[in-house]
Amino acid sequence: MVDINVNDLKENHTEKSLLTKILQQVQRQYKLIWIHLINLISNFLGNDFIGSQLRIGLLKTLGIQIAKRCTVRGGSYFYGADLVLGEKCFINRNCYFDLSAPVILEDNVVIGHGVTFITADHEIAGADRRAGKAIGRSIKIERGAWIGANVTLLPGITVGAGSVVAAGAVVTKSIVPNTVVAGVPAKHLRELPDACCAESHPEE
Repeated sequence: MVDINVNDLKENHTEKSLLTKILQQVQRQYKLIWIHLINLISNFLGNDFIGSQLRIGLLKTLGIQIAKRCTVRGGSYFYGADLVLGEKCFINRNCYFDLSAPVILEDNVVIGHGVTFITADHEIAGADRRAGKAIGRSIKIERGAWIGANVTLLPGITVGAGSVVAAGAVVTKSIVPNTVVAGVPAKHLRELPDACCAESHPEE
């Protein structure tokens, strides 16, 4: 008959749990270092053809999905990998992508410089610390939309196809297709025709 010491089993289980937590923390720190390194190298590159192609390749190593004929200018920071860019998307300089939840840019989306994508939200907790448990909520920018400079997009919103968000707006709720919104918080200004106009390719 084999004697089994319950206390020894508990100690072994505790040690394994602790080791697992340590390994998870090491993996997380490695991932954060890798993300930061890729962003640093990306932003060191120029916006010439070669620099732009190298930047696209670097971002793909993070797991970011980038379709054909996309342009990503330098100076932005991609915190994570849960980003999908459709064909012919354009991202200008100095944007920030919080990728705690997925961010999806459909085809022909144009992002002005300094745009902030925030997907991390928090439950409201007790008075000692109101920012409670973190919750990720995705952001989707539908086909052909144009997000102006220095816009802030909050968690869980969708910008409808063909819409325009004016510079400096804070988008707190979803926007219907083919509309112009502006302000803090962003409010409806007018509707736009849904017919396709002449194709444009922004270079700045």
